[in-house]
Amino acid sequence: MTSRILRALAVAAAGLALVACTATPTPKPAPPPVDGADSGGRLLLWAPAALEVQATLLADAYNATHTNQVELALVPAADYPARVDAAAGRNALPDLFAGAVADVPGWTRRGLYQDVTGRIDRLPFAARINPAHLEAGTTSGARHVLPFVVQPQGGDAVGISRDSKKADQAWNFLYWLLSDEAQVHVLARNGDPMARDDL
Repeated sequence: MTSRILRALAVAAAGLALVACTATPTPKPAPPPVDGADSGGRLLLWAPAALEVQATLLADAYNATHTNQVELALVPAADYPARVDAAAGRNALPDLFAGAVADVPGWTRRGLYQDVTGRIDRLPFAARINPAHLEAGTTSGARHVLPFVVQPQGGDAVGISRDSKKADQAWNFLYWLLSDEAQVHVLARNGDPMARDDL
């Protein structure tokens, strides 16, 4: 009787060992597409009113060619920091918000932008992006913003807010913003400097 029990236990143990050996590991989820998602999201973008011409051109060009749609809200420069602070206090920041390069470091340190380091690293033109704008939104090695409008005196950077629930759709706009189409056919055509030095 004892030998039968021992044999049964040995068979059961062998079966468990076989199952353990043949079990497949859970696959890691694939990273999101490098260009994000153009899936019909409605995105709210805040920009300083001083950038009305460029911001409107960019939003209109994006909306004309994408399923996602960007709603642009222009805010007077004098009111902009207070509006960002108020929205941050209510956890009600827009999906995307631009700001002067001088203001972005403080907002980044406060955690108002999402970390997009991995997304930026996967861009085929990552090494060609204006470094001053990237550095403005970098803290502890993590990057949070991309150039929005480049100007000789500084310009503005833009990022995905910590409150946005549409990060993939918002990234699709940021990816497009750095594309040849936006840089050459929207900004350069308007006489504005480009944010990439390879164009």
